Amino acid sequence: MTVLVLDGSKRASLAMVRSLGRNGVPVHVGECHHGSLSAFSKYATESVQYANPQDSREAFVDDIKQILSQHDYEMVLASREVTTLPLSYYKSELETETIIPYPGWEMMKLTVDKSETFKIAEEIGLPTPATYYLDSPDELNRLTDDLEYPLVVKPRSKTTWVGDKPKMMKVTSSNYVDNFEELQQITLEIYDAVGVMPLIQEYIPGDGYGVEALCDEGQIQSLFMHRRLREYPITGGASTYRESVCKPELEQPAVDLLASLEWNGVAMVEFRLDNRDGLPKLMEINGRFWGSLPLAIAAGIEFPYQLYQQYRGETVPSVNYEEGVTSRWLLPGDLLWFVSSLKNSSSKLNTVQQFGAFHNQNYDILSISDPLPVIGAIQNMLHQGIDVLKGNRNLSGEVI
Repeated sequence: MTVLVLDGSKRASLAMVRSLGRNGVPVHVGECHHGSLSAFSKYATESVQYANPQDSREAFVDDIKQILSQHDYEMVLASREVTTLPLSYYKSELETETIIPYPGWEMMKLTVDKSETFKIAEEIGLPTPATYYLDSPDELNRLTDDLEYPLVVKPRSKTTWVGDKPKMMKVTSSNYVDNFEELQQITLEIYDAVGVMPLIQEYIPGDGYGVEALCDEGQIQSLFMHRRLREYPITGGASTYRESVCKPELEQPAVDLLASLEWNGVAMVEFRLDNRDGLPKLMEINGRFWGSLPLAIAAGIEFPYQLYQQYRGETVPSVNYEEGVTSRWLLPGDLLWFVSSLKNSSSKLNTVQQFGAFHNQNYDILSISDPLPVIGAIQNMLHQGIDVLKGNRNLSGEVI
């Protein structure tokens, strides 16, 4: 039977299409517009279109229900939070027609709301940044004598629905504050936007790592780790270049946290390895597929196909992955990193040398065996470029 993969313009969705297709699973691709990146893959046999969830969650869900009534899909996968969360929220309704291989909303919201995530982590004794939980802006004044800068002001959720439309708020350079005036300003901006106070956290200096897992009621079926080597924006954003690693000090905290949640399905637990004390400090959990998914697959862990096997009731074989494997999001992610780094770097030659190292690398999109998605990548770049010129997006690709 066929699997429907949503968010066809995203790299993670392309990785899902390729993983399932290579393993003999028929795949259709969905997106809110025609000509998505993944639709160009040789493994995608058909495309469907649905309402943009950024315009209306209800219209998106209604369209998915309509699509499911017209096609016999065994399973529906997604990669963006704005699509995964409605699938989780409406899981019981949608599963009358298909399998939704993500946790239901009661479990999912423990990762969506960072205050819930950090409270659980603190209860089980995981290292976390010092975190302040406030209910109203008035409470900021009582913290003035306790705070040490720099601090990070984090929205409790990346995606918050205001009525029928999602408000998406990521941590950017403006969320890092060095004094009370900056803290007050960004806190009030977030509160006014979504009506919920953000988290105020200690800044953790150190490299970023991801621990990815497939779980069955909290029991680890597969585990993978990676280290971020480059990201865009360079002040903190999506990874454009990363490497598979094995850090034993990261494994147990991730395993303990996922076990405490009794997590089902895939998840990525993000840490920073604190330069000051060497401890891995929790950053967040993503209860969905992650942008650097192509790296895990290149290193030997076929998470999409394994998730498919698990929800079909099949045995997921134990697989080891290769360390030192790299994967690169060249178009446009690493290209934007290069332009930004060249502008801000004190050693432009070093930046050029880093970017120019093409030997023995894997790519998120470029593939000799499945070359046509690069056409979709170029189309995406052109469309986003037009949106930037119109003022509808910033250079990071975020909708303004």
